[in-house]
Amino acid sequence: MFVTKELADPETAAREISRLYGQMWHRFTSSRQPIDGSGLTARMLEVLRHLTGSGPLTVGEMAVHLRIGRATATEMIDRLEAKGLVERMRDQRDQRRVFVWLTKEGRRRIAGMPDRRSPDPFVAAVAGLDVKTRRQIVNGLSKLLEAAGSNINGVEERVS
Repeated sequence: MFVTKELADPETAAREISRLYGQMWHRFTSSRQPIDGSGLTARMLEVLRHLTGSGPLTVGEMAVHLRIGRATATEMIDRLEAKGLVERMRDQRDQRRVFVWLTKEGRRRIAGMPDRRSPDPFVAAVAGLDVKTRRQIVNGLSKLLEAAGSNINGVEERVS
């Protein structure tokens, strides 16, 4: 565990937040088993669910979040794009950056999928925290998103 002094350095803190976020996502996603009749592999479903929660990401960001290689992430996005479930969008501020986001069909498809086959391990972990700790986590994540210029009300600017 990092001590407060080490986290005073923004680069060190950013690396630790990113590392913990990746570990949390990997620990709490349970989409490893295919869902019958979906036409999607478990990994494809994991990518769609992740995008639903995170908003548009670059392929590199997605690879880091899901703890997979960039080539694997690119292949997955290619397959999902071929199915019409995601699309690539250029960043209007930096044309070199390309984001991946759900299409209307992708959002419809993921909304129709059953959430889980068993109790959600993330909800169970959150239930094990006291209210004060929950509030600190939510407030901290909200402030991080605000500092990044994100709209924390769930309405993100669409990059086309």
